[in-house]
Amino acid sequence: MNDTALEQKTADFTICHECDVLMRLPDGPVSSALRCPRCSSPVKGHGSAEIARPLAAVAAGLIFFWPANFMPILHMSILGIESNHTMIGAVRVMAEGNMVPVALMVLFCSVLAPLLEFSLLGIVLAQVALGRNILLLPNFFRFYSHLDSWAMLEVYMIGLLVSVIKLIGMASVTPGIGLVCFVGMMLASIAVKVTLDRHGVWRKIEAICNG
Repeated sequence: MNDTALEQKTADFTICHECDVLMRLPDGPVSSALRCPRCSSPVKGHGSAEIARPLAAVAAGLIFFWPANFMPILHMSILGIESNHTMIGAVRVMAEGNMVPVALMVLFCSVLAPLLEFSLLGIVLAQVALGRNILLLPNFFRFYSHLDSWAMLEVYMIGLLVSVIKLIGMASVTPGIGLVCFVGMMLASIAVKVTLDRHGVWRKIEAICNG
């Protein structure tokens, strides 16, 4: 058996992530409803749904990104003095208050890392869906996987909620449109992680690059 036939033969199999059973995939497209014959866990197939769903979540995340970071997250009123606060504004205040290392960490983890994540994954999924190979396509997806551990939207959401609870007794605090969009961006990020089949995407990237 030559190498090409062997690669084609092994590409027809997948492994259940719950019980590690080896399964042969159907010849035609399959949906995400495919289940493991041993443990009945859902097994993501190689149909169009495995690209369309995370791609839709990526698009939603990019839509929410700009208002989440540049529009007011909180509106505060203390002794008649009103002010609006944004995520970028908080980074600037920390930088001006001699907290540059903290400001840079917040800027990277809550702004730059999510933007790079959504952008890189969007490029990869769009090219995979179109079946086109672009320069550094595997590197883009590999870099996205490394960034995944640096995007901490959920952590900052918890910190923001704690801050709001502490401020309620001292000032009038009203959520802004930025907070709603920040929650939307966080949910989009979670949806990407839930729907993305990394192994399936890697198989498609390999097939495109070898084709």
